[in-house]
Amino acid sequence: AITIALTRQSYIQYLNNLNARSDNSSVTYGLEGKYLERIDGKLKFKVPMPNIRLEFKKCLECILISYKAKNKVVTKNRNITKTKIGTKEITQLTPRGQLHKETVYGKRLLYDSTYVAVGSNMTAEVIGQVAKKRERDALFTRLKLNDNDAKKAFTGKNSLSNNPIYLDDRQKYKLADKVKLVSLENVYTKRMAVGPDLDIKKIEKIIDPGVKIKLMERLAAYQNDPKKAFVNLDENPIFLDKAGKIAIKRITMTGVSNVEALHTKKDLHGDQILDSNGNPIPVDFVSTSNNHHVAIFEDQKGDLQEGEIVSFFEATYRKSKGEPIIKQKNENDWKFLHSMKQNEFFIFPSEHFDPNKINLEDPLNYPLISRNLFRVQKIATKNYTFRHHLETSVEDKKPLKGIAYKSQLGLNAIKGIVKVRVNHLGQIVKIGEY
Repeated sequence: AITIALTRQSYIQYLNNLNARSDNSSVTYGLEGKYLERIDGKLKFKVPMPNIRLEFKKCLECILISYKAKNKVVTKNRNITKTKIGTKEITQLTPRGQLHKETVYGKRLLYDSTYVAVGSNMTAEVIGQVAKKRERDALFTRLKLNDNDAKKAFTGKNSLSNNPIYLDDRQKYKLADKVKLVSLENVYTKRMAVGPDLDIKKIEKIIDPGVKIKLMERLAAYQNDPKKAFVNLDENPIFLDKAGKIAIKRITMTGVSNVEALHTKKDLHGDQILDSNGNPIPVDFVSTSNNHHVAIFEDQKGDLQEGEIVSFFEATYRKSKGEPIIKQKNENDWKFLHSMKQNEFFIFPSEHFDPNKINLEDPLNYPLISRNLFRVQKIATKNYTFRHHLETSVEDKKPLKGIAYKSQLGLNAIKGIVKVRVNHLGQIVKIGEY
């Protein structure tokens, strides 16, 4: 760009006519004497201005790169259809992005087990999840003897080390320091065909343990190469039973945890089926894909607090219902500071730079602002990633952490940042929420 900006038509004319230099009366000699000089025996174009590198360095430092933020959620479209009596016009809201991923998940209730230490956390609700009845009864007895106070029953003088719990009348067997809890968890599943893309990570997510074992055995027989183990299944099938009658062709595996229901359960007549509490039963779950925004608040103590992470799916739903997409009020009466969406700009403070003490809209301050200007790359629960506005790559190279990108930032790391809007000309036109 700099080369093109400094190029003149006369330069091009001179370069195109270099073969005419033998003619002393040619235009080439005239241009050469005017625009070129001989340095160390070589002809070079004259520098158009003094300290050209320094001047362009100053200009480049003032450039702020503009990115289009994903602010618009839906657009209004007019759909006109022809009818027998004329035309019918309907105004509809069309989402400006993918609402969810393509895969549709089912839901199952599966047992989930974990081990926890016996302590102040052993409330009646937790004890009710203890797997072994003998251990569960013993814990309930200790809890009732201490007025259902878990801290009093299992810590201090009543901790297991000071006052053990025996599981038999002869006091031969003691309760272990950790007990096994079992609970029912909602698991969202998907079906897929057995094929060359079924690697060991996917096999580990299979729900049926018998199917998982058979597929692991087949994979091990082919040196853990799924492209060899799971091809030509019609000629070389994988049987679940010893009789060789049940071939494994499709599997059910766990999917994602963050889902939304597309429909509710209905009977054959299309009537809605309700659960025991009279509520509709959700079915056909989808992953809501990307997050749209997160709201940042300040509590009464001056600490930052995170609002809910809102997906694009939820943002579109709010817009269709006429609700505010970004909810600036909450039940805790926290002060709303700003929202964070992908590609929005934030100026970070540093040891020698406070964005609140300079005029951010003054172009003379752009060189200082540019060093501390970052855009939002992605957001998750209390985990934010920012990329420097001049950075074109999204690779996380450790030597450049804190310079080209800032990742795994929590609430404390974003305290004091200032939200700004940069227009398409690279000018800061708004400070704060917009």
